Amino acid sequence: MYGEDEIDPYRAHSQQTDSSQQALYDSIDPFSEASQVAEPWGEQATDTACADRDDSESEDNAEPESQSSSVQHQTSNPAQPVPQLPVLRFTVGQMVDRSKRTPGFTFEVMTTIPSYKGRKYTGVERNQIEFERLEAHLRSTYPECLVPTLGPGTTTSKYVPDYQNDRLVVLLLQQWLNRVSVHPILRQDYELRQFVEAPFAFNPALTSSSAVGGSALSIAPQQGSGFFSWGKPKQRVVRSANPSPFDQQLETTADNMDAFQKNLSDTRRWHGRQARTRARLAIDLKDVGTKLVSVGVIEHNSGLGRSMKRLGKCFLHVGACAQTQSNLEGSRAIAVQDMYTVACDNVQKTLSNRQLIFTEHQVSERQLERKRQSVAVLRASATISPDQVQETLAEFNVAKTDADSKRQRAERVDKVLAADLQAFEANREGDFRALFSALGRDQLHIERQVLGEFKAVLDFVRHANDSSSSSTTSLAK
Repeated sequence: MYGEDEIDPYRAHSQQTDSSQQALYDSIDPFSEASQVAEPWGEQATDTACADRDDSESEDNAEPESQSSSVQHQTSNPAQPVPQLPVLRFTVGQMVDRSKRTPGFTFEVMTTIPSYKGRKYTGVERNQIEFERLEAHLRSTYPECLVPTLGPGTTTSKYVPDYQNDRLVVLLLQQWLNRVSVHPILRQDYELRQFVEAPFAFNPALTSSSAVGGSALSIAPQQGSGFFSWGKPKQRVVRSANPSPFDQQLETTADNMDAFQKNLSDTRRWHGRQARTRARLAIDLKDVGTKLVSVGVIEHNSGLGRSMKRLGKCFLHVGACAQTQSNLEGSRAIAVQDMYTVACDNVQKTLSNRQLIFTEHQVSERQLERKRQSVAVLRASATISPDQVQETLAEFNVAKTDADSKRQRAERVDKVLAADLQAFEANREGDFRALFSALGRDQLHIERQVLGEFKAVLDFVRHANDSSSSSTTSLAK
């Protein structure tokens, strides 16, 4: 429906949201350079965090004063500019080698991230399976982040021509890469850099779900099979006894995503049925048009024959318009609905992972307290062996390190998740508005073509009637 000089509403929306999401993430405190010292990933961040912890332990008395002075310094400079993140930009070219079972894509990369070996990469080629591996790696490695949902490698409608399928798939893939590249945590991932720089096939080592922590996930399974669940139990957010305002907001978000997913699944099913019905209607209209043209060819009355052939051509054109409508309804709308059906599950899993992180933090604090009590018992005991002291102190240090790491992660997860949920809601609203805009625009364009075709038929019949009346009058004279 769109020419070379006419940009899709999806592409225009993705270009507008890139800058707004970049500003959103830049304004979030844990994503600034000063707060990334608490990140458990990254060698520089870990070294800086250890140095800060050593300084804080050596200057316990001066800590409150330094904190108050830093707060005063931050409040006294409200207009201090936020440091901008390095550039990472993907540009998807086209789908290549459709003869293969798995579609492949070529893209270019421009970056100023120091860890990358180059600044520009051209002709990078990856297939759909490799993109799915990258998405799975990001989800398993960063369970506290709301990783964007990857679009389908192909549309679900058999009525969609290859060129329309390729355009839609490339557009959704470009959208996914844009959203990953603006995320300040995901964009720094090592495997993402390998995804760009690896000369051969990309196959990252996935992090198991148990690597998130040592304790089990306190999630109640929801029985029954949902759309895209294939009978597996879903994860649900456990209700807190005394929820904080942010906990209440997350519980409301979980309920909203659950209701949205159910309604979206029903909408997707009826939308697919509408596309199939319209495809059958297009076939019937074309059959009617073909029969009318055939009748007009063999009709001995030349005027009536021309009228039948003209009406038959009108039905053929209307059938082609109905086929175009079926293609639009069976590809773009269903692809977006399928993508957000999966995205709702991902939101639920991310909220469940947050509860796991806080559970691990509470467990580590209890273990640290028990180790601290053991040290106090040793200090009060008169008969202790040096080996027992060393063993107890080593266990205490390990528990303290683990508790500090879990505490930092728990403090960071809410801010990260708050920013991700804001970005997700902005993307969800923008994607569906772009979808509605595109559908309305395409339907209006098609209906204008249909009305114009019928108007042309009426003009043709009127002109034929006038010609017939004038010829009858001349014969009567």
